[in-house]
Amino acid sequence: MTIFSVCAGYLLLAFLSYRFIKSYIDSHNSPLRKIPTIGYSSPLLSYFSAFRFFTNSQKIIQEGYTKYKGHAFKIPMVNGWHVIVSGPKLIEDIKCAPDDYLSLRFAADNALQSFWQIGNYNHEPDFYRINAIRNKITRDIVPRFHDVRDEVIAAFTDEIHIKGNEWVPVRVMEMARRVVSRTSNRLFVGLPLCRDPDYRDLNIEFTVDLMIGSNILQLFPDFLKPIVSKLVSNIPKQMRRGTRLLRPLIEERLKQRAEHGKDWEDKPDDLISWLIDATPASERTVENISLQILVINFGAIHTTGIAFTSTFYYLAAHPELHKPLREEIERTLEEEGWTKSAMARMHKLDSVLKEAQRLAGNGVTAMNRLALKDFTFSDGTVIPAGTFMSAASNATHNDENVYHNAHEFRGFRFAEMKSQEGEETGQNMVKPNLEYMIFGNGKHACPGRFFAVNELKIMLAHCLLNYDFRFEDGRTEPPPPFWLGMAIIPDQKAEVMFRARRYEH
Repeated sequence: MTIFSVCAGYLLLAFLSYRFIKSYIDSHNSPLRKIPTIGYSSPLLSYFSAFRFFTNSQKIIQEGYTKYKGHAFKIPMVNGWHVIVSGPKLIEDIKCAPDDYLSLRFAADNALQSFWQIGNYNHEPDFYRINAIRNKITRDIVPRFHDVRDEVIAAFTDEIHIKGNEWVPVRVMEMARRVVSRTSNRLFVGLPLCRDPDYRDLNIEFTVDLMIGSNILQLFPDFLKPIVSKLVSNIPKQMRRGTRLLRPLIEERLKQRAEHGKDWEDKPDDLISWLIDATPASERTVENISLQILVINFGAIHTTGIAFTSTFYYLAAHPELHKPLREEIERTLEEEGWTKSAMARMHKLDSVLKEAQRLAGNGVTAMNRLALKDFTFSDGTVIPAGTFMSAASNATHNDENVYHNAHEFRGFRFAEMKSQEGEETGQNMVKPNLEYMIFGNGKHACPGRFFAVNELKIMLAHCLLNYDFRFEDGRTEPPPPFWLGMAIIPDQKAEVMFRARRYEH
């Protein structure tokens, strides 16, 4: 044993002792001590609860929700406490809190471990990226609707190879990621890049790598993350790959802008142009624009891919829904064609999609925030600065007092509610509320939800009209998902059997 290893051992022991003492003192002086804990709260044993949360987050939060519904409770994490709230009053408090008190952006950076994986790319608020999504993607879905549908048709044709009347197995999760990548990027970067296999795979791999890296890094204390991130994160490599693939397009746009001004003739109407226009001149670089495109693709592919897969599993398990859905889709298309307004009239399809996400949405929590200043809830609960907090969305969505037979999948649940309560009852999937938080709530509700829901409806309608599909074993429930940290992931290897239908429209 060398003197170096002995010294390193003593230094590590001293550091851990310091952390233990500091944690013990902080826990007794912090306002958080008044908030009940799920799991161990002592400085050392709390680490066991933190590691258990990694694979049992749904059960742990459900336990807290059952015991402390309408109040706050806390869960130990490796680097601090995660406070969970439930009930309309406390969720409304998060919704209405000023950004300089409760920050969504810093919470997202924390959840994705952005600093350790991507670097300090986002040291200023990224309003330009959010505005590009909210102002352009949402509005441009109408004039670009034909392009999106055209890509859906082409993508599914390339993915599902059927001869005659045969049934063929398809891994839905893998297919969904590829179709969503192509369809989203038809709007983001256009043809032919959206169909480039290398570019498509880059966006999928960036999405998967970012999720895996963030979950691994959250298992380590901050002082180890500089080392661990270099060992486990592939994001720097993917960023270089993204810059290489996008450089020709971005450089050409920057050149045209420099030579002919902002509104040059024949300027493409896509995400690259929107980001260049919205980004401050000092940050208008190839590397930054390409990174923003990758990050937006992450949001599109991760959430939309999961939403399509989980919904499709429910549809495959419930063939009794296919006929009424096809009738609604065909009737609406006969009257309006493939348009955004037609999608809005497909209430049963919207209901199936919303119900599937109620039960199998992409996470156990929603409305994640990081306290930048001490924050006091309306019931007097004090949250100190630096605390991560969320709303218990999955537990709320499965609450029998909120939804009748909450654990049962009822595909037309929300369509029936709309029929009973009237057209403007807010039952559409894009309209979040305090009892349905898939897209968050308030001013920070997901800005891309309008595009995502329309994209999903086009994909699902296309499949319902052009294919018969079922599980080969005739199962009546979707394959069980698995939990990774706070994320719910549909079975990635489950197969659905497809057969061609004759449909022309």
